[in-house]
Amino acid sequence: MTASGSKSKSKSCRECTKRRIICDNSEPSCNKCLKKGIHCSGSGRIRFSGVALRGKLRDGFGPQPEAPSATPSKIRWKSDQPKRVRRTRQLSDISENETQTPQQVRDDEALSQAATEMTDSGTSTSLELVSRSPESIPYWIPSMDPQVRMSMSHFAEHVAPVMVVLDHVGNGYRDIILPLACSHDLLRRAVGVVAAQHFALSHPSFQGAVDQGRADIISQLRQDAFQASPDHVFNQGTWATIIVLLVGETITGSSEYGHLLQTLLCLFQHIGHLNSSTTRFLTQQTHMFEFLGQPLLGETQGINALRLPLENYLDWICYDLPSDSEDSNLLFRLRMAFIKASHIYLGRTSSDEDQWQLIENLKELVSQIDPERVGAHALVWVCFIGAADSTDPEHRKFFINRLKQVFTKTRFNNILSAINALPGIWRQKGSWTRNLTLTAPTLIM
Repeated sequence: MTASGSKSKSKSCRECTKRRIICDNSEPSCNKCLKKGIHCSGSGRIRFSGVALRGKLRDGFGPQPEAPSATPSKIRWKSDQPKRVRRTRQLSDISENETQTPQQVRDDEALSQAATEMTDSGTSTSLELVSRSPESIPYWIPSMDPQVRMSMSHFAEHVAPVMVVLDHVGNGYRDIILPLACSHDLLRRAVGVVAAQHFALSHPSFQGAVDQGRADIISQLRQDAFQASPDHVFNQGTWATIIVLLVGETITGSSEYGHLLQTLLCLFQHIGHLNSSTTRFLTQQTHMFEFLGQPLLGETQGINALRLPLENYLDWICYDLPSDSEDSNLLFRLRMAFIKASHIYLGRTSSDEDQWQLIENLKELVSQIDPERVGAHALVWVCFIGAADSTDPEHRKFFINRLKQVFTKTRFNNILSAINALPGIWRQKGSWTRNLTLTAPTLIM
């Protein structure tokens, strides 16, 4: 190549070079770009559209995001990806030669077979990292074992949507907890265990390895509580870990959720609350577990929880939406349903009188929500309370049918446990709120 040819190439703007046309080298923008109405980078300037494969940026090293943790601000899942996303990089292209601790190796080996089966069953979803702007280098994300990525994908696709009311509006389990898990080891392990718990619903042979993984995480939490420094325990990662483990209790229908719920409420009272999106989401989920879980642990706990200002504890049903939208109307009906169900529970704790009219009002309100509509799955607790206090066979049939409709969609075992517990509750008649820990020892929500 001649010297003049080299000089011409070095001065061409990136846009003309990319279009394979001769640049007129005008400053600050060339005439070719101006005529096309596109942004011109200017002659002789270099722009990188991705992460370098050699040199300083190899294996994710080099410029790091100026953030509290080296986690991406947004993880986008392939199944939830817009048709056109500019300058993305597949996480699977990142080097996977990470160094794991012995505990990480044991956990990953325990769940490896389940993760492999997830791949064979077609539940895989590619994880992609989206850059903040077209001209910026995408945020760095730690290298991950393929099984970890598979667990996160399964959690995002099958677990996260069930735990929020409106998945299409925003889902903190996918958008907040999963990015946080990239830099918090215990939370990462908890996500893997809960994903495997869901997978084990259809593949029971993996339950043994899943139970061991859950036990190891709880053991680590106990050890940290007695030995670690306070900042190692009272942080967002530990907070999110306990919430994720409680999600697993709803999947399995376990009767051992009580200790986890009490641990969550204790941590919530002592942790410092920062004004951030992560803290707001974790607070909302804590309110949800407190509001729905405490009445199931005993009558005294239930009275204390449900006599609090209910609107403040129903913030997990609140979304920033136009007031006249269909979703806003749905959310209003949901909040009213939870409030009416709370009144039914409190009424039963103070009287043995029949509450037929309250049950009928709740039935009419729930009937206004199409069982096939997005968000209707949130009514599990409401329908359980309505069914538990019903004496009318028609009321019982209605609420049980609604529970069955949700179960056919989510397959979460806590719903099946709730349905199976109802005959024993009905035999107790007016005293059912006093013995829920025995008749329905499950986190029903």
